[in-house]
Amino acid sequence: MAFIFPGQGSQYVGMGQAWHSAYPIARELFEMANDALGFDLKKICFEGSTQILRKTEIAQPAILTVSLIAYRIILQEVEIVQPVLAGHSLGEISALCAAEAISFADAVKLVHARGKYMQEAVPEGRGLMYAVVGLSSEQVKEICREISLNIGTVVPSNYNASKQTVISGVKGAVEEAAISMKHAGAQVIPLKVSAPFHSPLMEPALAPFREFLGGLTLHPLQHPVVSNVTGNFYKSEQDIIPLLTDQLMNPVLWTACMNRMATLPVQAFIDTGPRETLGPLLKEHFPEAKVYATDSIHSTMQDCLDNLRGDSERSHLRSTGNLMDKCLSIAVCTKNHNSNADEYQRNVIGPYKMIQRMKEEITVSGKEPTLEQTEKVLHLLRTILKGKKLPADELKLRLEQAINETGMPGYFKDC
Repeated sequence: MAFIFPGQGSQYVGMGQAWHSAYPIARELFEMANDALGFDLKKICFEGSTQILRKTEIAQPAILTVSLIAYRIILQEVEIVQPVLAGHSLGEISALCAAEAISFADAVKLVHARGKYMQEAVPEGRGLMYAVVGLSSEQVKEICREISLNIGTVVPSNYNASKQTVISGVKGAVEEAAISMKHAGAQVIPLKVSAPFHSPLMEPALAPFREFLGGLTLHPLQHPVVSNVTGNFYKSEQDIIPLLTDQLMNPVLWTACMNRMATLPVQAFIDTGPRETLGPLLKEHFPEAKVYATDSIHSTMQDCLDNLRGDSERSHLRSTGNLMDKCLSIAVCTKNHNSNADEYQRNVIGPYKMIQRMKEEITVSGKEPTLEQTEKVLHLLRTILKGKKLPADELKLRLEQAINETGMPGYFKDC
């Protein structure tokens, strides 16, 4: 499963409140966030004004907290073997926290500080960001280049989809670029942010942000995380300080991040954020992708969990078919150490034929094997390997091979 974490602009008053009522982990994380920040973030999320929640230093810890709550709920409720993680802008820090490279308390404090540094770099009202829909990234780049030469700084700041690019810069230049882009046939949408992120105007935020990052304890990543700056996976926690610092001034290469995740055998993408924002971009880029949202007008957390459980069960059943083939292959290829012909016939040939018959019956029926049938096949393989007088350590290795190579780790611990 791939988890995608949103950036600023996805916040709304009331976000996370339903989860706070339903899940203890939500209450725990809101309390941890309050303690880390020294103010009542939960109250702002539930009862604050849109204006307060829009402030960068408030919006960023609020979105990170709600996104991590969604992620933790899913991990508690659904068995997910290996999450793949990516986040958009601020969401990259959420992803690194989900990967356990940054503790939750440190991540909340980090994004609060990040928000302050970014806002202080350009006073509120002097910068703007607009989403541009309908033009290619090259068209957007060219218009930004012309406006920057004549009026002031405006640059592409987020490459979100093939026909959606965000621009960022000083207010007058962004407004002028927006007019030119409308004339070129684009739809231009102002974003709910209070500073021109991912532009050269963020340079004053670099030094204090880097210093703050340097004071944190960073840990090895437990799950793969894609970087906005490179569009590729982090190699280690040593990449965190340089890549997150560069991200402040560099454009978010979200299309590259999506392309990188799509090279993996991802079963579904999960948009963890308040209000689904990244899911639609991903569907635009990969129409066939399976995308679930934890919080949208079309989907609730319960809907997401139900879908994930269904996917997990279907994946499990598909894997059991492969498991039968693998067991037959292991039974044939494993060397025999038993010279007793009667024992060999009873404990090797007999169980092997039983597996063959089960596979033939399932193939003819066109149905997926049941959990009981799969467990029986594994026990038959164990009987075969014992019948061949395999040493205990090799027998265990062969059984683990059958389970792991068919994507079934953790399901059959008693076999």
